[in-house]
Amino acid sequence: MQTIWSGTLRKMRSIHESPVRYFLTDGWWEQENRVEDHELNPYLGRELMIRFGGKINCTACGRATKKTFNQGFCFPCSQSRAEADICIVKPELCHYDETGNPCRDEHFAQTQCFQPHILYSSLTSGRKVGITRQPNVPSRWIDQGATEAIPLARLADRRTVGQVEKRLVDDGFRDKTHWTRMLKGNNEESDLSEFAGRVLEKLDEWKIEGVLPEAERASVKIDYPVEVWPTKVSSFNLDKNPVAGGVLQGIKAQYLIFDSGVINLRKYTGYQVEVDVADG
Repeated sequence: MQTIWSGTLRKMRSIHESPVRYFLTDGWWEQENRVEDHELNPYLGRELMIRFGGKINCTACGRATKKTFNQGFCFPCSQSRAEADICIVKPELCHYDETGNPCRDEHFAQTQCFQPHILYSSLTSGRKVGITRQPNVPSRWIDQGATEAIPLARLADRRTVGQVEKRLVDDGFRDKTHWTRMLKGNNEESDLSEFAGRVLEKLDEWKIEGVLPEAERASVKIDYPVEVWPTKVSSFNLDKNPVAGGVLQGIKAQYLIFDSGVINLRKYTGYQVEVDVADG
């Protein structure tokens, strides 16, 4: 085996080509000390192993920790940093204006939350709605494993778009992805345009401002580098077994698909690993 990369795991960087190109990306907290990205697509069909050395570091402050919270933070950072607040998961619960419970970080609020966000429909394990900051299009769709996405509206900030998404969910529109179904690569709910049309009808009924012109609501298709789709999905757990891998058969969302199981690299953000590939 040959070591091709050693570093701190974080979510893979992706480039929207056909198929998507994926890169191992270092999540070490000091940017100047991160190792270079390393592309994974060339290793499809080869044996690849991920070896966890037992060390975990917070990606925000570098503190050694036995477990991570909110995908990469130590416990103190999970309690203090704006990126780990409940409103990141549930933006409709934004408490920026609450006198006794203000935002944890004014700069983060202004540069991340109070920026234009996109409401979209996508096809992952099924048809769903979602939201993302405008610069995260299309990487957010790739991270979720969407095979198709349609942007529907542009709203002024994260709280506003989150409130619209919550209203849609309460009205019966799905906003979650079933990850095992997504990884099997088959989807019976294939007519995303019809689903998007129903969402647009609701936005019109509720008089939501910011609906995109028809020319900007073009469908985006995403093709993933997968040679063999798994028929049964089982996942590796680096906390129980520090070695994960096998023949790399595909990459989708933030998952590596092996002939012996799958692993969500984003789940292990902050873990120090070595990635080896078989010679040849």
